[in-house]
Amino acid sequence: MLERAGSEGLFVGRLGESARLAECADRVRAGESWLAVVEGEAGIGKTALLRRFAASLDDHTVLWATADASETGFSGGVIGQLTRRVDRELLAQFPLLAGEPPAGAAPHAVGGQLLLLLGALQESGRPVAVMVDDLQWADRLSVQALGFVLRRLWADRVLTVLATRPDAEAAAEPLDRLLRSLDRTVRLELRGLGDGEVAQLAQGLVAGRLAAGLIERLYTYTQGHPLYVRMVLAEVPAAALHDGVLERWPVPPSLRVGIRAQLNRLPKGSRDLLAALAVLDARVPLATAGRLAQVADPVRALGPALASGLAQWWPMEHQSPVALVHALHRDAVYETLTPERRRALHAGAAAVVSTSAGWAHRVAAAGGPDARLADELEESGMREAANGRNALAATRLLWAASLSEHREEHERRLLTACAQSLLTMLPGWSAKLRPQVEEYAPGPLRSCVLGVMDMMAGQFAAAEAHLDRAWQDALAQPAADWVAVLAGTFLANITLWHGRGAQTVEVARRTLAIGDLDPATTDFTRAALATGRLWHRGPRAALEDLTHLPDDGSAVPDHSLDTLATRGVLRLFLGELAPARADLQTAAARDRQGAGAKMGPLTLALLSVVHYLAGDWNESESVADRALAVAATHDQLLGDAAARFSAVCVLAGRGEWDAALDHVDKLARLAKTLGASTEIVYWSLAGATVAQARADHPAMLRALTPLLDGTPGSAGGTVRLRYRPFGLWQQSLLVEALTGCGQPEAAAAALDEMRRAFDGTGYLRVVVARLAGLVAEARGRPHDALEIYEQAVAAVAAATEPADAPPLHRALLEQEYGRLLLATKAASRRTAAMWLHTAHGRFSALRATPFLQRCDARLAAGGLTAPPQAPSRLLTLTERELSVAYVVAGGRTNQEAAAELYVSQKTVEYHLSHIYAKLGISSRRQLGQALQALES
Repeated sequence: MLERAGSEGLFVGRLGESARLAECADRVRAGESWLAVVEGEAGIGKTALLRRFAASLDDHTVLWATADASETGFSGGVIGQLTRRVDRELLAQFPLLAGEPPAGAAPHAVGGQLLLLLGALQESGRPVAVMVDDLQWADRLSVQALGFVLRRLWADRVLTVLATRPDAEAAAEPLDRLLRSLDRTVRLELRGLGDGEVAQLAQGLVAGRLAAGLIERLYTYTQGHPLYVRMVLAEVPAAALHDGVLERWPVPPSLRVGIRAQLNRLPKGSRDLLAALAVLDARVPLATAGRLAQVADPVRALGPALASGLAQWWPMEHQSPVALVHALHRDAVYETLTPERRRALHAGAAAVVSTSAGWAHRVAAAGGPDARLADELEESGMREAANGRNALAATRLLWAASLSEHREEHERRLLTACAQSLLTMLPGWSAKLRPQVEEYAPGPLRSCVLGVMDMMAGQFAAAEAHLDRAWQDALAQPAADWVAVLAGTFLANITLWHGRGAQTVEVARRTLAIGDLDPATTDFTRAALATGRLWHRGPRAALEDLTHLPDDGSAVPDHSLDTLATRGVLRLFLGELAPARADLQTAAARDRQGAGAKMGPLTLALLSVVHYLAGDWNESESVADRALAVAATHDQLLGDAAARFSAVCVLAGRGEWDAALDHVDKLARLAKTLGASTEIVYWSLAGATVAQARADHPAMLRALTPLLDGTPGSAGGTVRLRYRPFGLWQQSLLVEALTGCGQPEAAAAALDEMRRAFDGTGYLRVVVARLAGLVAEARGRPHDALEIYEQAVAAVAAATEPADAPPLHRALLEQEYGRLLLATKAASRRTAAMWLHTAHGRFSALRATPFLQRCDARLAAGGLTAPPQAPSRLLTLTERELSVAYVVAGGRTNQEAAAELYVSQKTVEYHLSHIYAKLGISSRRQLGQALQALES
C-alpha cells in the first residue's frame, strides 16, 4: 500500500516538455506571443504539467479554465472561467465578458473584447498566461473566440497553453486549423514516463527502499502511465514492495479496479464524501459535499480522501471547495454505487446545486418514465431555445424524450432536440441519431431534421428535397408554424446558395406571413427576401423590400442589422459608395459590440470592397484583414469567399501577385467544392480583377466566362450575365475585356446592357464614360472618344461627393484621355502630358504599381517623362502599421482603435511608437497631417 501521505502533489519527469514550455515563456517575456498545445490520453499527466508550469509563472498574470463535459452547452463558459478572477471594475469595461454573453453573440465580438482585456492586463508590465485544460470539452463559442484572439495577438506578451486529448474529435480540426495559421506554436505530446521517472515516482510514493527489479517490472506493466503507476502501487502490499516477494501484479490492470480497492480501505465517512463528489461531478464547497454525503464532520472525512490521492482541496479559497482529482477517479467511484444509492444522491444533489445544474441530477434520479419531469424539461428547453441557447435546449429536450411515457411524445421531443442541436450548426450527437430519426413516423419535423442533417453533410439535393417537403407540410398544419419557420429559413439559404432568387423570395415571403417570429428572425428573413429579389430582379428592385429602415442607419435597432447590412450591399452593387459605406460601417460597429447579426462575417468583407472602390486602399486592406480573421473564426464557410475577394482587390491593384493568386486559387476550390452561385461570382470577379490589373484581356474574359450565358465571340451571339450581384461591376469588366480582345461590337452590346441597368448615379458614371470612350476608339471613332473623355473629366472635376470620383477609375479615365490626346495630336503635348501626369500622381498615391508602370510606358511612348516622385515614407510602414496609423489618425483613442482593429491596446501602442519613429513625428495631430501630406 502507499505509505507516504500527501503524495498527491508529487511531480516527476516531463523535463523536455517543461523546458519547451519554459522556452515559450521566455520568448513571451521578450515580447512575443506563443501558443503551446499539450496532448495526451486521460490520466497521462496533462493537468499536473499545466499546474506545475503555471506555478512557475510568478511574473505572469495567469488566467485558468478547465472545460467540463457537462458544460459544453453553456455558451462562453470557458471564457467566463478565464475572466472569473479578473478585477470586477476592470472587467466591467468589457460587457461581453462581465456576464454571460448574450444569445447570438458572435465569437469575434467576444474575442475582440478578450483582446482588449488582455491588453489592459499587460499594462501592469506583466505578461499574461492563458491556460485551458481539457479543451476537448470546451463550448463552441469559447473555442471560436480563443481562436480569433490567437490570430490577432500582433504585438502582445501572451502565452496560451491548451491541453487536450489526441482522440478528441471536437477539438482536433479547429486546433489543426489554428496551428497551421500561426507561426509561433509548439505541440507537445505526452507519453508514458521513462523507467527512471517511474522509479522516481515510486520512491516518492512509497517510504523505504524498494526491492531490486521491482521498478523494471512496474515500468513494463504500466508502460509508464502515471495514474496506472499510482493505482498499482496502491494495490500492492507494502511488504512485497520492499522484499520483492510478488508473484504477479494486481489483475486486471485497470485503474478503476485499483481505485475501488483504495476506496474500500477508507473510513465510511470518507467513502460517503467521495461518493457525493462523484455524483456532484464539480468543484463544490466542502460543506455542500458534506451535506449531500450526510457526514457529521466533513473535514475529518476529507483527510483520508486527500491522503489516498483521490480528492483535492482548496482550503485558502472562499467556501473551501473540494473535488475529485481526475475524471477517471469520478467514474470509478461512481461505478461502485448501487442504483438505489445513485438515485438518492442525485435527488439530494438537485436540491443543493443551482436550478440549471439541478436538471441533470433530477434526470439521473428518475427511475423510469416521468411525465411531469419530462413536461418541465420540455418547457425549460423551449425557454432556452427562445433565448437563443440552442445547445442547452437540445440537451433538455433530449432528456425529456428519454423520460416520455408515450411514443408520440418521445419522437416529437427527440426530433425537436435534434432540430435545436442542428441550429448550433454543429451536427454533434444529433447526426448519430439519424438511423433512429429515419424510423420515426413521417411528418414535417422529421423531414426538417433530415434536411438539415443532409445540408451539413454536403448533400444539398437531398437536403432541399427534405426541407421543401417539411416546409410545404408545415404550412398546411397551423400547429407546426415554428417548423415552417425553421424549414423555410434553411430552405431559403439553399435556394440563395444556388442563385434561385424568385424561389427564395417566395419562401421568405410565406415564412414572414406566418407571423409570431422573434424580431431577429423576422429581420433575417426580410434580408433573405431582399437578397432573393436581388438575384431575381436586381439591386434597385430589392431596395423596395427594405423601406422599413430609417434613412439614418444609426437609428436602426440591433435586431435589424441584417437588413441594414443588406441595404448597404445593395447600394454597393448600385455604385452608391457613400450610403453603402455608412450602412456597412454602422452594421460592422454594432456587430463588434456584440449585437450578433447573422451577416456579420459578410459585412466587413463588403465594407472592404467599398473602401477599395472609393480609393481608400489602405483602409480596404486593413478591413479585409479583419474580414479574413472573422471568417476563419467561424466553423462554416459563410463569409470566406467574400473575405478572400475583398483581399484580392488591393493586392491585385498593387501588383502583389503571389498573395492575390493564392486567394484566387482558394476561391476556385471553394467554387468547385460547393458549386454555389455566390462562390462562383466571387471567384470569377477575383480572377478578372487580377487580370485587369495585369492588362491581360484574354485572361479577364476567361475569368468572367462562368458568369456568362453566351459565349464571347460567337457569331451573332449575345453575351448576357447570369448573376445580378455585382452585376454592374461584372458588366464593366466584360466590356473592357471584349474591347481589349478585339471584339468591339460585342463590347458595344455589353455596354448598352450596362447602360440599361445603370441609373446614372455614383462612381459608375466614371467607369461607364471610360468604357464608352474605349469602345468608340475600338470602333474607329477616336474623335467621338475624345469628346466622351473630355465631357467625363469635366463632370468628374465638378463632382461634389468624393466617392463619385474614386481615384483609380478617375486616373484610368484621365490616362486614356491624355493618351488619346497625344496620339491624335488633338491638343498640345503639354495638355496631353498634364492629364497623363495627373493620372500618374493618382496611381502613385494609391501605390497602384502595375497601373503606374503602364502609365510610365505610355508617357515614354509619347516621348514624355514621368513627373518626379519623392519616395513616400508610407512605403516604410508595414501593413499592420498602416492599419493602426489610419484608424488613429481618424480620431480614435488607443482603446477605440484597438476595438475597431480587433487587437489589444498594447498592439496599438507598439505600432504607434514605430510609426512615429519612421515618420519623424511625435503626436496624433502630426500623424493625421503626415498621412495627408504623404498621400497628396
